[in-house]
Amino acid sequence: MDKVTRILSIVEKLSTQESVCVKKLAIDLDENIRNIQNDFKNVLKPYFGDRLNRVGDCYFLLKREQFYDLFQHNHKTSKQFLKFLSIVDFDLYNKFKEEHRALIKALKLDSSAVYQIENSPYEKLKSASLEILEELEKAISLKQYINLTYSLPQKQSKLFFHSMPLKILYLGSNWYLATLTTNDIVENSTFRLLRINFISKITKPKIEPIFFHDDNIQKIEADRFIKNIQSSFSNISTIPYKVVLKVHPDKARYFQNKKYLATQTIIKSEDDGLLVSYLISNDMEIIPLIQRWIPFVSVVEPLRIKEKIDENFRLFTKGE
Repeated sequence: MDKVTRILSIVEKLSTQESVCVKKLAIDLDENIRNIQNDFKNVLKPYFGDRLNRVGDCYFLLKREQFYDLFQHNHKTSKQFLKFLSIVDFDLYNKFKEEHRALIKALKLDSSAVYQIENSPYEKLKSASLEILEELEKAISLKQYINLTYSLPQKQSKLFFHSMPLKILYLGSNWYLATLTTNDIVENSTFRLLRINFISKITKPKIEPIFFHDDNIQKIEADRFIKNIQSSFSNISTIPYKVVLKVHPDKARYFQNKKYLATQTIIKSEDDGLLVSYLISNDMEIIPLIQRWIPFVSVVEPLRIKEKIDENFRLFTKGE
């Protein structure tokens, strides 16, 4: 079968089936698997771009009709999604509005009179970082080890060899990669949170193993920690400890209506204030919260945290 006929056959199947798998396609067309793989890589992927997606050996095509059908028949979900988009990424929302004016008008979602976004709550990723993000997504999905170059401003770049990328996290207004760095020795893995905006390069390791597995002991421990992580200050190597705060009655309603950290628990409400507890693994998980609410929040225990805050204010008043 000549190349043009083969590609037209693949496109026909992509447009009429939910997915097309390379091995089965090779049998159906009586064709070499490598030729079909090259067709997807060199011809079809560049043409269809993000609409052509791959899961394992199979490819599927995101059809525009499916996208519009979602918005036309699921108005409530669509409106919630677009409102969320307008808040977290106003630039992207404006671009979407320009390209789909009729849809926005039909959903009555022209939010210019409703929302005013002065500062996006999300860290803006540089264009190079967006490419890094795509590489990280692929590596995490494939469970593939990677080498990382980490370049902090005005500091010498660090190299993390044979790192195990675990998850992309959004913490405290910034994007992070949660990873286990190994320096070529799997048994000596170290958990790290790396700012994605400072990851300057990703390469594939040239030594075995190339892929990692879910039953890796360090990965299991790290995954458990990530599920309960509260901030970029959270420490995987520290056993969580309890902090108790007392909130002034005038501000108690804010703590009753909002969890400022995932482990926030209301112990009891009294006439002179609200007792609230937290489980943390680093004093810096709670110190910024306390300082933001002074003088309406005081530390009950441990007193060490109160002393640190007192020292912070002392240094501040001295201009140090």
